[in-house]
Amino acid sequence: MSDHSDYEIDNILNEFLSETGNVDETPILEEVKEEEEKERTAKHEAPSTDETRVLSRRKGRRKGENAPKQPWKEEKIHPILRERREEPKLPRILRGVFGTLFAIASLGILLWIGINVHPATQQTVSSVIDTKTDLTDRLDSFSNNSKSDALGGLSYIKKVYKIEENAPAAPVPNPYGFHKVSPSEATKVDAVIQQARDSGLLEEDEKVVFNSKADFYYDSEIGYYLDDTILVICWKEVIDGNTCTFSEVKIAHGSQFRRKFVDDTFSADAQDYATNIASSVNAVVAMNADFYGFRTFGIVVYQRNLFRFNEDDYMDGLKNYNCVDTAFVDADGNFKFFHRGETSSPEAMEKYIEDNNILFSIAFGPILVENGELQSCDSYPAGEVNTGYSRAGIGQVSELHYLYMSLNHSTEKAARWTVNEFAQHFYDKGVVNAYCLDGGQTSEIVFMGEPFNYIDFGAERTVTDIIYFGTALKDWEAYS
Repeated sequence: MSDHSDYEIDNILNEFLSETGNVDETPILEEVKEEEEKERTAKHEAPSTDETRVLSRRKGRRKGENAPKQPWKEEKIHPILRERREEPKLPRILRGVFGTLFAIASLGILLWIGINVHPATQQTVSSVIDTKTDLTDRLDSFSNNSKSDALGGLSYIKKVYKIEENAPAAPVPNPYGFHKVSPSEATKVDAVIQQARDSGLLEEDEKVVFNSKADFYYDSEIGYYLDDTILVICWKEVIDGNTCTFSEVKIAHGSQFRRKFVDDTFSADAQDYATNIASSVNAVVAMNADFYGFRTFGIVVYQRNLFRFNEDDYMDGLKNYNCVDTAFVDADGNFKFFHRGETSSPEAMEKYIEDNNILFSIAFGPILVENGELQSCDSYPAGEVNTGYSRAGIGQVSELHYLYMSLNHSTEKAARWTVNEFAQHFYDKGVVNAYCLDGGQTSEIVFMGEPFNYIDFGAERTVTDIIYFGTALKDWEAYS
């Protein structure tokens, strides 16, 4: 008998046609029959004349009447069909890329229809926040990540993670990503920093401020958090006899640097503890901002909207809007400074916000370091600049890399730095830009749901706002 029964031939043809689509089956049958006849002749067997069985079963199965499969039998592929099956096909990777491009194009069309056919508006920070979303950035991120998935291990394309501008909170961080160690275990943090380099979050030659050999405060712990989009290290260090608390942060995207008003409302009456505000937005780490509700001067921008630009006279020829330095933060997470004494108008400021892609501002100051140069300040309307005082400030080390620094009373002594002394120590840490925030009892770092630094008088005060850093990993990704 032949090595291939009619049933097996039929099975082979059915499998082949299911892969290649509808093709003319006659030439294939002719070749198979010819091979079978040669085999039968070689074995002195009479060829079968029932040629209609294969075609009738083929046609029946093409209508869905499949014969039962026999998985226990070894699959046999006829040489003729094997040759055809081994012909070059479109690589799977290219099919994946083409499918991705088609999906992106379809999504773009649907979004365009949604925007232009059914336009919608939303008013608010409790009725004023602008909720327009940058669809181009979203599509770019989607396209980039789809290509990364399609290419798999063949080529490396770094995924882009971001938090939507109008999201009320950041994604929930991985609770297993938070850790604390004693100063004697500081070298464990070096290993975490290397993990951040290995993942691409930190550049290989990017310098970090944290030093495992620093003079850590004896009664303290070192806290840290790491995922693919954010690295946070918090520690207490003794400098010139004073206890300083630091929080070093590296993020993957500028959208992870955020500001939060209590209840998203611009109101001096809306206040809460920084720990509560930080918890409400899933902050990995948070710190106080300018406590805008405690004073009436300075430029306040939130969610791209200009909320305060008071042109009343302040003193010495200054206006309320320009009597202090202002730190603007753009969508890329970079600082842009507006110096006290500079003049503008509400219309010009609105244009500045739009032209420079400004997300929010902080109005306290003064500027401590600008473009790598140490700044000096001898007179300022906020912050008791020339007396020893508890201080707080935030600096930028490099792109998407930040350092928060606070000087507070410790259990042993009161803090004793002027603004210029505070600026000098900030500068010594290697920041290129730095700005002074509200100090005193307002000065606070929130990590793992509680104050990390010692707060003056040992108790939090309610504030109107915080700045914070969040993970950009979606909830389901953080636990995968």
